[in-house]
Amino acid sequence: MPDKRSTDDDLGNMSHIRRGLMVLEQLATRSATAAEVGRLVNVNRSSALRILGDLVDAGYVARDDATKEFTIRPERFYGLIVNHPAHEQLMEKIGPLLKRLTGETGEASLFAAPANGSMVYVHYQPSSEVLTLRERIGTVRPIHCSAVGRAYLLTMDGKTLDEVLGTLDYSGGTDRAAKGPLELRRRVEEARSAGFALDIDETLVGASCVAAPLNHHGRCIGSIALSGPTSRMPPDRLVELGALVARELTQTF
Repeated sequence: MPDKRSTDDDLGNMSHIRRGLMVLEQLATRSATAAEVGRLVNVNRSSALRILGDLVDAGYVARDDATKEFTIRPERFYGLIVNHPAHEQLMEKIGPLLKRLTGETGEASLFAAPANGSMVYVHYQPSSEVLTLRERIGTVRPIHCSAVGRAYLLTMDGKTLDEVLGTLDYSGGTDRAAKGPLELRRRVEEARSAGFALDIDETLVGASCVAAPLNHHGRCIGSIALSGPTSRMPPDRLVELGALVARELTQTF
């Protein structure tokens, strides 16, 4: 049977650039084959391959020859972001803040920003401890189960929060992760009351994190967090660390 999905000629006024952006938004959450990309953005496989080919040639996407999957290249986007004057000014504050937090606590610190239903590590300060979590810039964490995600969500008003919670798919995380919008909303409200969010073995077994929202020019642009092994970060210490992060953010921004 012929493919009944849209082709380049019958997608109406949607431009090639817009379709390319839609593909990037999908690949920001997970790798996919050309056929999967076609289904996600409602074009046939041939059209998806043309779009993906352009993105690969431009350096924004990479193709795995073994799996036939396409993956976004985060470093290509960071190169654009870091050259923006506003980002440079922000990093001038965030970099020293993360160094202070890690120096005082011994734990890894990071800045994560929201991207298409996930949180992406934009800046990372590693711990000097022998036993630590090895992360990297570009790490992606689900919003629903991560401390950085809930810290971002706690800044939203009730209506906006409900709309966002309804768009999440709640995949990923451990058995401790929220399984739906009602459970997640309750956890967000708990974080809102405290001023920071906790993740105890929700994203990864054996890993804990505490995060507070980073507000810049009147809006939340992401979260600042401390993370480490759960064995070294029991609940009482997480609460202390959360208060420290929130206090440092208030004094810095």
